[in-house]
Amino acid sequence: MPVERKKSLVERLREGYEKAKKPVAYIVMLLAVALETLPGELFPEGVREGALTGLLLVLALILMEMLFEIHDRLLRERRSLNVLDSNDLYREIRQIVSREREVRIQYVGVAGRHGWQNVLEKLLNEHDPDSLVEKVRFHIEVALLDPEMCRPDDPVFGRFEMAGAISRQIRRRAEAVEAMPNPSRVDLYFYRHLPNLLGFLINDNYLFLTNTYFERRHGELVLRAGGSDYFVYDKNDEFGGQEFITRFAGWFEWIRETGIAGGAGESGGGRGSGGAGPPGDAGAGPPGDAGAGPPGDAGAGPSGSGRPDLVVG
Repeated sequence: MPVERKKSLVERLREGYEKAKKPVAYIVMLLAVALETLPGELFPEGVREGALTGLLLVLALILMEMLFEIHDRLLRERRSLNVLDSNDLYREIRQIVSREREVRIQYVGVAGRHGWQNVLEKLLNEHDPDSLVEKVRFHIEVALLDPEMCRPDDPVFGRFEMAGAISRQIRRRAEAVEAMPNPSRVDLYFYRHLPNLLGFLINDNYLFLTNTYFERRHGELVLRAGGSDYFVYDKNDEFGGQEFITRFAGWFEWIRETGIAGGAGESGGGRGSGGAGPPGDAGAGPPGDAGAGPPGDAGAGPSGSGRPDLVVG
């Protein structure tokens, strides 16, 4: 059985101080207030001023140390990359948008099962106390895989056949938002060239990022998407947040601008004839080729000359 090392006198004093500093701060504050309120004849003026100066000095030192501890903790958090389980996305995004007066969210998913149903739809549910509806002005843009590519017999995208049903849910919600007096909107886009970057960009400042990749299961390669872990970035972090935000925003701008702008109730016709066909035909290789490295490694966009076929819902 290991022998427990005896703590030195300095260590014991340090531990005692850490436990006692908050109560000491309260006591010092109470004593300072008491000195100010007691009748002047009980204490000479010089004694009163000296005691107040000493008490305020002790209180200031305690508060300064607490502020430095908070500052050091924030610096340590910024130096570490935060990885988030997809089931925790709603909680984290809700905390961010609850502090904002205007909310803009750009979401890139595949079928939207995690991002729309578990996050955005909840934020737009007017019966939820945390809903954005009628509280703030918001603009939510959603980019999903074209449901026509998600045929059940497709070996890669067949498992995402719920994209059609989720797209209809988004259209209905967009129509409801458009009918509200609050000048907010929800836009839906479809893409046919699978981006390597998936996730949420909030107010051009907070990014929850994952990527598409292939994983071998039961002897077959399976495309993985939004149900995996997310990397959390912001513009002011110390591990490339600004760069990843720029890459993600560039992908979304490309999806939006090469599509056809449609209203909430439009079904999105007009499929361009200049598309590259299946995802791998545009010269960038199969969708999963770029998913093995960090999320931002493939964010520069496709390298081929063909324009992918895009529609807007």
